[in-house]
Amino acid sequence: MWYLYLDESGDLGFDFANKRPSNFFTVTILVVKGVENNRALIKAVKKTIERKLNPRKSRKRIVAELKGHVTTMAIKEYFFVGNFSEI
Repeated sequence: MWYLYLDESGDLGFDFANKRPSNFFTVTILVVKGVENNRALIKAVKKTIERKLNPRKSRKRIVAELKGHVTTMAIKEYFFVGNFSEI
């Protein structure tokens, strides 16, 4: 079984409120093959959010998703290199 995750970033130039549309519109698709790999992906994302974005010592603000523009490079490296090397 194949799992597809789709995300978009930017806009198509129709920002009538701010009058400042973004210069780029990006579509990203992540393809995961197999139930086991999909479960590993879900587990890794949950672990990253829990350990890196919502550490127990400072839970003033609960983060529910990874955002590339506010996530540090260390967290990105942890997520991509640390958890998926075996997949």
